[in-house]
Amino acid sequence: MKLKFWLDNARMVALPQSVLPALCAVCWAVPTGCFHLLSAALAVVGVAAAHLCANLLDDYFDYRNAGIESRERLQRAGMRARIGKANYLAEGRATLEETLRAACCFGVVALAAGLYVFFHWQTSPSMRGGWPVVLVAGAGGLLAYFYSAKPLMLCYRGLGELTTGLIFGPLLMAGMAYASCGMEPTAIWPLSVAVGLLVVNILYTHSIMDADPDRSVGKTTLATLLATSRRMLAASFCFCFLPYVCVACSVPVGGWGVLATVVTLPAAVGLYRLMVSYTSTEGILPEEQPRWWMGPMPNWEAIEAAGIGWFMLRWYLARNLLGGFVVLLALAAFL
Repeated sequence: MKLKFWLDNARMVALPQSVLPALCAVCWAVPTGCFHLLSAALAVVGVAAAHLCANLLDDYFDYRNAGIESRERLQRAGMRARIGKANYLAEGRATLEETLRAACCFGVVALAAGLYVFFHWQTSPSMRGGWPVVLVAGAGGLLAYFYSAKPLMLCYRGLGELTTGLIFGPLLMAGMAYASCGMEPTAIWPLSVAVGLLVVNILYTHSIMDADPDRSVGKTTLATLLATSRRMLAASFCFCFLPYVCVACSVPVGGWGVLATVVTLPAAVGLYRLMVSYTSTEGILPEEQPRWWMGPMPNWEAIEAAGIGWFMLRWYLARNLLGGFVVLLALAAFL
């Protein structure tokens, strides 16, 4: 089925990185008293469709700019973490033109959802109109497009992780809150920064483990820019723990309930320890196997058989840290 083919290859598995922050923002919009359910629901659909569109555009521009030879060089350099990305292009199961068309289809869905939200708030007499939705969506769309497209190619200049955090943190959550209730609750700003940092953390964790292969083919990521293990770990520490500082600062406007996110602190500590062991000679830690407090890690036997357990353990933990943190923030909106 073509739809399933494109959903899988657009990396639908990564949708929690955008949908969970979007739903969290919706939760903070509900208590405002001017919540609009249909506008919120369509905005979430639009966010998901835009995310899938951006992922396919990333594949399209990666292959158009660098070609299959670049991926082969990455694999020869020891790249195991990304070999599952865009295999459908390398294996000839789809063409670049088909990939672009599929991306445009998802983009049309996102645009249609955005137009409804725009016209809903534009015709609301007591609000600021629909233009904040246009501005936020436009900024996010441009950043997503130039993530791998020329001339900016942000992900090749060490800005990919921070760009993604900006899109899925402050831009997404502020835009979703406005789309849901025609305003941005004050607490959304510090909370969205916290979420954005944890989104960055997922990609940055990936880029640390891919630093040597990326460096060997001339791809610049935040990890390769920082260069040394000491600097890499300093940044990892910030991305793991600064979100809790942001949440603490949000208490005056968000209430004490936001401190429930401290429940996820052991996962942050565990991830940081795993990154320390990866970048040092500390060796394998006891946590090198999934533990209950790390959250769900599906298909673990197959992952170990493929020899990528070292990578997926850290990636899963970074993803689950974001998920648990955002769910607790969403619940705090009603406390």
